[in-house]
Amino acid sequence: MSKKKEHEIYKEIKLAITQHKLLPNMQLIEDSLADAFQVSRTPIRNVLRRLAMEKLLTVIPYRGAFVSCPSVEDARSVFEMRRVIESSMVRKVCAVASEAQIDELQRLLQEEHRASHDGDVIGALDVTVDFHLKLAELAQNSYYYTFLEELISLTAVIIALYGSSETFCRDHEQLVEAIVLQDGELASRIMTEHLLQIERSLDFTVKTGSVMNLTDIFQR
Repeated sequence: MSKKKEHEIYKEIKLAITQHKLLPNMQLIEDSLADAFQVSRTPIRNVLRRLAMEKLLTVIPYRGAFVSCPSVEDARSVFEMRRVIESSMVRKVCAVASEAQIDELQRLLQEEHRASHDGDVIGALDVTVDFHLKLAELAQNSYYYTFLEELISLTAVIIALYGSSETFCRDHEQLVEAIVLQDGELASRIMTEHLLQIERSLDFTVKTGSVMNLTDIFQR
């Protein structure tokens, strides 16, 4: 089993979590995943361990691995950290972003609008993730990207549990406008309010729903 194959399995399972195919509290059974991916249990165990380190899974001794179910306190802590990181991040982007990089942000805005217009909720969420991570990349500090990537993945789990289908595309437009103006304070305020709005849209009532079996989710 190559490390490349193991990484592909990791990406597929993580994507299934962030796209809400694997819901909070759902158990990930090693044998079932091994059958779905047609591999031995060893790479599956390695992948589950990595996802647990990223807090996307919770491992309970003698019971197994489960998709994380963040508490209300955990959810609020994630958004608090996102506000701290991203408000600082966009302030720096305003100081360093080039015209070509701003064009990249504009392209992502267009993709987000198309997905929203077409009613493609998952597609719009994917572009939203890309937009925030692109800002982290443009800030020229790898730690912004590393920490934000983990927090965004946790946000997807939180939204799966507590979330709504509301979108905030206009906030992203205003952010880009502030970046064009090189107004770091304005961009910081917009980002802070943007993340507060998302947090306010959560109802913090645990939702339950039917889930597909693992073979169907990862069927080739």
